[in-house]
Amino acid sequence: MKILSTLCTGQNVLINRINASADKKIKLLGLGVSVNTKISILKNRDGDVVIAIGNARISLGRGLASLIEVGEV
Repeated sequence: MKILSTLCTGQNVLINRINASADKKIKLLGLGVSVNTKISILKNRDGDVVIAIGNARISLGRGLASLIEVGEV
């Protein structure tokens, strides 16, 4: 398992686990980020990680991105 905040730009991965509180999980679900969702890493900058889910672009803070475990598609 890899952590979302450590990935490089251009990688395509599948979300395996979200290690967050219930409140944060609900926020992520509202953005379309859930387990078994395929995502693409668009940018991994110092402050945030920008991901693509389908046609949507979402910016996650580094702290939140470090709670998401991903694996190969």
